[in-house]
Amino acid sequence: MQNLLILMPGSESDQGRIRQIAGERCEISFFDPDWSRAAYESHLKAANIVLGDPDPADLPLLQNLRLHQSTWAGIERYAVHGDLYHGAVLCNMRGAYGPVIAEYAVASILALCWRFSAYDAAQENGVWRNALPGKTLEGASALIVGAGDIGRSLAARLRPFVKTIIGVRRTLEPMEEFDKVASMDELDGLLPEADIVACCLPRNNSTERLFDKARFRRMKADAIFVNVGRGISVVTDDLNAVLEEGRLWGAALDVTDPEPLPPEHPLWKQKRVRITPHVSGNMFDPGSPTDRRIWDVCLRNLENYLDGRQLENVVDFADYRAR
Repeated sequence: MQNLLILMPGSESDQGRIRQIAGERCEISFFDPDWSRAAYESHLKAANIVLGDPDPADLPLLQNLRLHQSTWAGIERYAVHGDLYHGAVLCNMRGAYGPVIAEYAVASILALCWRFSAYDAAQENGVWRNALPGKTLEGASALIVGAGDIGRSLAARLRPFVKTIIGVRRTLEPMEEFDKVASMDELDGLLPEADIVACCLPRNNSTERLFDKARFRRMKADAIFVNVGRGISVVTDDLNAVLEEGRLWGAALDVTDPEPLPPEHPLWKQKRVRITPHVSGNMFDPGSPTDRRIWDVCLRNLENYLDGRQLENVVDFADYRAR
């Protein structure tokens, strides 16, 4: 008998699906906000399977853990503590957030092209003022760095607007969303040709500080840069420096390093930058398409585990070990 702990909120229908999959194989505990701290710790200590996201500080309590299915795509908060998993498997939520994050990225690109921030300011002051010229995407080339779920979703949604889409990833394989798939080793040669550069990378040892001053200077002077991956992929002060030089049409950042971005940081004052507080994936209200995908991944992996089949989205702790 497996002890299954559910930390994620769900409908009665979702709970029914869990019971149907678990059958007689699991003792199921659904998180109750009325639990005392002692009761909560007892459930953590007993759990063999956890669906949801405990506080990383509580990982040492998971003494009997075999499977942890997180509801997040960005998993570094757990993956950097691989030594606390003691052979248990950690799985992320790759495949759930791509569509909604891609919508955010497209909206941000279009807002930069049309200088919507200038019109927002004019509207606030009751001023009828033309902020043109804008920037058209017709005939443009997009370079998407990180051709996973988010990158592929973005490519599909950018397709009606641009002429060419190139994806960059660690392993080369044809993907229908891209006109070409290139390796990370080709990045520097591709940057000067792109009108849009979108960073959709996860955080791991190979993606930290990837976009520095040298790479921003390799981009077209009027390129648009978007980061919906992880803030650590960008050297924040270097981005600010190239903007001060007058380079780049603009940048849209849903993630920053550090995060939150300190109120005194000069990026806040850059008129060609749009900053949001890591919200691009936060469209998972109950019953929303993202919420449904999250539950589908969780339940598939629960069934895979109980049936002895291969798990989806297994995290490699080696990608997150300190260098």
